[in-house]
Amino acid sequence: MNPVSETQSQHDSAKDAFFMNIEDAYLTALKQNPVVENGRTRPQYCYYDGPLTDIVLHNFIQVPADNFSEFFSHNHLPIPELIAISHEGVVHFNEMPADIIDEIHQQRTQYKVVDYIHADSFFADPLLALNVAKQRNRIYCGHPTIDGLQICYYRGELPEHGIENLLHLELDQAIEFFVDTAYRLPTKIELPDELEDELKTSIRSGFETIVNEVKQQRRTLISQLLAQAKQVTPKFHDGEPLKIMLPSSRLTTVMQYCSRAVAKAFEKRGYQVWFYMEDGEMETNNLIKFYRNYIEFNPHVIFYVNQLNNLALNDKVTHISWWQDSMPQITEHKALRWRGNDYVFSISPVLDRHLALTGAKNIVRQHFAVDDEIFNTDGDIERQNKVVFVGSSYLNSVDLSRPEQREIVEIFIDKIDNGEIVTEAMAGEIAVRFGLPPAFVFWNLLHYAIRDYSVKWLCESTAMPVEIYGRYWEQDPDVAAHFNGELKHGTQVADVYRSARYALVSHPFEINSQRLAEAAACGCIPLVYDCRDVAEKPHWDDACLFFKTRWELLEILKTQVRPALSPTVIAERFTYTAAVDNFIKHSNIGELSQAKQSRISMFVGR
Repeated sequence: MNPVSETQSQHDSAKDAFFMNIEDAYLTALKQNPVVENGRTRPQYCYYDGPLTDIVLHNFIQVPADNFSEFFSHNHLPIPELIAISHEGVVHFNEMPADIIDEIHQQRTQYKVVDYIHADSFFADPLLALNVAKQRNRIYCGHPTIDGLQICYYRGELPEHGIENLLHLELDQAIEFFVDTAYRLPTKIELPDELEDELKTSIRSGFETIVNEVKQQRRTLISQLLAQAKQVTPKFHDGEPLKIMLPSSRLTTVMQYCSRAVAKAFEKRGYQVWFYMEDGEMETNNLIKFYRNYIEFNPHVIFYVNQLNNLALNDKVTHISWWQDSMPQITEHKALRWRGNDYVFSISPVLDRHLALTGAKNIVRQHFAVDDEIFNTDGDIERQNKVVFVGSSYLNSVDLSRPEQREIVEIFIDKIDNGEIVTEAMAGEIAVRFGLPPAFVFWNLLHYAIRDYSVKWLCESTAMPVEIYGRYWEQDPDVAAHFNGELKHGTQVADVYRSARYALVSHPFEINSQRLAEAAACGCIPLVYDCRDVAEKPHWDDACLFFKTRWELLEILKTQVRPALSPTVIAERFTYTAAVDNFIKHSNIGELSQAKQSRISMFVGR
């Protein structure tokens, strides 16, 4: 280990350190030495090996030395670069061995959300709860990439701390608290090792009883709120616009941004809008909280993306659903309870057919939309002569170790590279031949063949740089060298499109996709898999470049041709303002507005 002088560590930018002495760690943590990281300043983290304490400094954390690498491999805390050792009253800082840091970084790259080891927990020891809460561990919430902040409930006493995920809860208050809160329930109980096994069993059994009682009381309360919501009729008040509620969830990717953008567009049209979602990373989508808010807001219209949720609605409440994905609610083809006030919008004929088989009537087309305040050609990013793809691999949706799946993919690739279009009917025939579910063959294997192989072909090009963004591409050796990680939807995606000349858009049966609209809005030329034979119009023939085969794609990149029209002409059709106008036109919102005005006029005329 290379020594670092104490004087240097005090005057240069501080580095996070692991202290062998607790007092040294505490005194250093008190100083709140600044660390500059990614352009931002934060306090220096001071880790130590020693007893737990009630010191509430966020940057003062106990880490067992014998579990050092394991500890840091399963969280997102800054990895200490220094080891602090006291000798004769002087603290000496030494560099952390590089192999230890490299090992932790390697483990973190393999630590996926679905593998997270932490859980929302109830701690019998408040000191342990405090130390764990400071770590701000992430937990799996049922989504492959969206996680949550670990909640640490504790009994006993602690000083005032201001740590948001550290919540005091005595067991005799647990039922009342959990029935009324939207915070997630703990799924783990942390008990001191020194407790007798019999006592541990008793405590766990008692807590299980509490959780079961909470769930029962929640079910009862939800039933009462459902009945109450059913009786609530929308009110018309003088001077107040129609109320529109748009529920969503943070455990969605594109859907929550879509709902938020629709809400903003309705608001611009003068409606009173409430975009409803969980408050932060510790809440679940709690039905009690939702229905209480719904009853209080009492909307005239409720709007969902990819969901029919009308069971608690009064008959006078309008329900609008905009279907963008093949959700189980419609692909199972079970009859759904569609009311006269339910208005249905869909992005494609494929979803139309699923919806019709559930009993939906009068399905209206509404393609994807983009937020033109984010996806546009504004800004000073220099456009480079490169091609990009933004989206996830389907590799995790298939199992190529199974010979029948591998053979079907090979059949699809042969057809695609011969310029054939594989229809849903053709995929169904192949599925029957191999004894696999038609839906799996169409939605998983065919989508994998078209998307993943077009990305592979893209990566073969030497004509210009290729950048791939999304999930799971690091698992594909043909793509990994061009993989640049995952982007947060919104500005990050738009900036990538604004920086590139071309963007790949590959879909088995759809031209008018979200990816097409976003790339085009940013002035990026779409390289589109040519499914015009089966895709719904418009096809934007003069604003896109089309390919059916590997050779055609590589030839476009080699010759670097451009379409006759700027791709931005496509974006004019795909704004959220236009989408909201379509929702208003093909629902009863306009009639409700007129009825409201008529009632007000009658009242004033008296």
